[in-house]
Order: sequence, then C-alpha cells, then structure tokens
Amino acid sequence: MLPGMKKGLTIAINQAAIRNHPDTFPKLFSIAPKVCITTANEPEFLGFHAFIQTGAHSMGGRFGAAQPICAESVEAIQQSPTNIQLNPLNLWQYTVWETPEAHERMDYENNDRIFEFCAGCLTEVVDGPWEPVYKVAEVDMPPLVGMSDVPAVMGQAMANQEPIPKVRLAFKRFTVLAEHRVREGHEEAFMEGLVETLNMMKASAPGMLGWMILEKIGESALSTLQLTPQYYWEAMETLGANPPSGRVTNYGEFGRDYTLPPIPTSGPREYIVHTEWESPETLQFGIALPAVNPKMRKVHDEGVMQHLAQVPPYYRVFAPVMEDMVFFH
Repeated sequence: MLPGMKKGLTIAINQAAIRNHPDTFPKLFSIAPKVCITTANEPEFLGFHAFIQTGAHSMGGRFGAAQPICAESVEAIQQSPTNIQLNPLNLWQYTVWETPEAHERMDYENNDRIFEFCAGCLTEVVDGPWEPVYKVAEVDMPPLVGMSDVPAVMGQAMANQEPIPKVRLAFKRFTVLAEHRVREGHEEAFMEGLVETLNMMKASAPGMLGWMILEKIGESALSTLQLTPQYYWEAMETLGANPPSGRVTNYGEFGRDYTLPPIPTSGPREYIVHTEWESPETLQFGIALPAVNPKMRKVHDEGVMQHLAQVPPYYRVFAPVMEDMVFFH
C-alpha cells in the first residue's frame, strides 16, 4: 500500500467562489487537468484533491439554516455539481508538496503557462482565487482506495495481524473543513486538546474515516495575482495570452530564493481541521458530538474552545470532484 498523507507535508489550498451555471464546469474541467499536468513538472509535487462545497454544518443550531447537503440528494450531486443549491459555489483545490518552497518555485518557474490557464477561468469566478499555504501539523488519515481494493486492504491487515483499518473510498465520502482561529500563546494547548478530541471522535463516531490538522504558514502570491500595481494592471489587460512582464509582488520578487510564502500570517494563528466521513448522516451526527456528548464536550470545551479567538469554528462541507489517489513520497 502506497503511503497517503503524512505529518510535515505542505498543502496549498486554492480557494475560489465560482458561479453555479451549466457553462462553468465544462470550462473548468477542461483547464484543470492541464494545470495538474503542468504542476507535476515539479519533482516535490505529490498530488492533489479538488473539493466542491455542498453545504455547511449547523453547529448545534447557531447556523440554523445550514445543511450539509444543499441538494435534493447525494445522487443528484454525483450527477452534476449544478444540482447543488448554492450560488456561488466554493471550489477548493489542495495541492500537496514536500516543502512550501517547492510550491512557490513551481509557481515562479511556470508562471506564464499557469497565468494563461487561470485567466481562462476568471470569467467563472465570483470571488478569489486566494491561496493560503499550510503544513500538515498532525494527521491520522488512511490512504484512498477503490471498492475493488477493499479485500486486499483487509486481507493484508489480517495477514499482518493488525487491526482492520478504516476504508476511505475515492469519490465516495464527504469532507468537513473546520476553520479555527487561535489566541496568541494558546497554540500548543489548542493542539493538545484538538488531537485528544479528534482521537475520541475517530474511536467512537460512526463513519469517521480520518482527520488532519493544517496549520497556516502564509499565503502564495503569484498564483493569485498579488503583484505590484504595474504588473497587476498588466494582468488585467489580457485574456491570458500576454502574461505580466514582471513577477514582483508588494513583498518583492518572490520565487528566486524559494523561501517561505511571501505573504506572512498576521493576527490569530489559523488552522483548518480536515475530517472525512462516509456519509452526510454520519458527518452531521459526528461533528455534533462535542456539543451533545458530555465527556467529549468537556474535553473539547477545555482543550479547544477556550483557546479560540473566534467562537465557534465554521464547518464547511465538501465533496471530492477530482483527485490524485496515489501520493508517491
């Protein structure tokens, strides 16, 4: 079994709100594979996952109108993203890297080609794109498999006298991304409480497949046109055939030295808690456990909630639409 996510990897999340229209997705799906092929030129690129938002979690009633699935059914979403009753739709694409420097180097060295691709999608974008960069701070996530791989996974575990693993099926699951902002000086305590909470959830919540904690380390500039005014306006003066003549941002010409992302974090430290679930029903119940289960609520309140700069976290629900299922590293 090839390895999946591991602690210490870098994930850049390209975030865009796109119009929910039948014309949007053929254009996006024709361009996205070309971006992935270009990105794979970088030796430290490991893989990608693209997720589209299906709804949000109600968080015990505070967001009373929130629904994990804003569509007539799961099957309707699988038939077409336009069946999701959200407009605009949030499309978040993870690209996974050995280091943050590798991501920035790829952006810099392939800037002209990626600019052309991205400019070709901007007619469908309502907000964004923006690209925060994270490190995988902690992870407990099984690799992706297909249904036909399940017997081999189970058999291998039994042959090695290991516990039967969770089964994480490609394209057949739902992801919850919980955005947390943590008070300065409380980061270590927050991480300890969060890991304890997530371990309790995975041990006892039906249908929970795995989790990751992503710690924000900065934001990427070139992929989201964070340029000096001169070069920004050059970017706006073309449909993609004429990239800006320079790559200088308000933080300097980033990319040559391949250091950390050029736009630093400020304010409370930001984390995304990424959990995956086998169905909308299990995620709705499972995410609510820290609110309704007395033992878990105490751990979550004391270990997580009291360290937050913004209460509560916001829980977005996504479904996978395109992904690389094998991470070679």
